[in-house]
Amino acid sequence: MQTLFKATLAAALSMAAIVPAMADDEPILVHSQAAFAQWQADVTNSLDRRLVSAERSSRLTPESGIVQLRFTLDENGKPQGIRTVTSSGDWSTDRVAISAVRGLNQLDEAPVANVQGQTFQANIIFAKSEAQREKLAAKLARMETARLARGETTGVISFGL
Repeated sequence: MQTLFKATLAAALSMAAIVPAMADDEPILVHSQAAFAQWQADVTNSLDRRLVSAERSSRLTPESGIVQLRFTLDENGKPQGIRTVTSSGDWSTDRVAISAVRGLNQLDEAPVANVQGQTFQANIIFAKSEAQREKLAAKLARMETARLARGETTGVISFGL
């Protein structure tokens, strides 16, 4: 069954990464909120394209679900140390998400200080219908709200919005 709707989505509160937040005692300093918003949009579009490409090249059929991945950047600005924070519960879905994130290449253009020292989070939703995507987006928003309320990794730069 082909995935009809596939979208990345950072919860509305992922924009909390725009304001200075503490990560390893170092603040995330954003040079320009407008530039940050444009960077997020560009990375989201790139990730959406990479998800389609990763699904085709892997010949895997993702199931509906949420995948959250965290990673840092290597010296060339490529994702490294990708780890699954939240699994969809389906191996093939998680593999497609990881493959797509590996292919991202403009992450080091984020308008933040010390971009190589930051932690990034990709919040990815796989859905077979628009109604299902909306339901999963609401669940992701609740998950991110709870994470931020607990004070967990407020210094994470999320994208997909």
